[in-house]
Amino acid sequence: MSTPRVPGLHPLSTRQDGQTLVEFALVLPVFLLVVFGLLDVGRLVYINSSLSQAAREGARLGAAEASWTGRASPACVGDADEIGPSRPGAHVCPADADELKAHVVDAVNRMTVGLGPVAAVHLSCNADGSEPTGDWTEASGGNGCQDGPGGVSGDVVSVRVDYTFQPITPVISSLISTVPLSGVATMVAH
Repeated sequence: MSTPRVPGLHPLSTRQDGQTLVEFALVLPVFLLVVFGLLDVGRLVYINSSLSQAAREGARLGAAEASWTGRASPACVGDADEIGPSRPGAHVCPADADELKAHVVDAVNRMTVGLGPVAAVHLSCNADGSEPTGDWTEASGGNGCQDGPGGVSGDVVSVRVDYTFQPITPVISSLISTVPLSGVATMVAH
């Protein structure tokens, strides 16, 4: 037996469906903002970690090659690909400081493939064992790794990688247009 319908009244389920639809329409934008905000935060953390790793790799390579800069030795090769079974103890010997920096920039960019090429890479070599501080570049923080016969074992090689993060979430990007990030690493030349 069915319940008689009273004219002018809607069944309860139809009113609840309308209320659910309105609630969903009100909550959906907030939910999407939270989800995409979390994605932006995840991207920020990933990029920051990538920059730190890239700076470590650049400093490692710079520390390995800095003391060999400008040397002419039978133990030297022009490229790391030449080191192999026929020359197991060879060293990459950059011709000058510009070539050393190019090697460091290449090492940094190998570690930041997902970010695209990173151009803001700063390199500094200091014999006093200190790393540059503040907003440093080659000119303001150390000798920039000098030309001629390389430094000595124990010199400090510092690499700084700068990158500008841009959020993809429209509301967040209107509040925070860019976030400057950097990774810094210092290693002792050997």
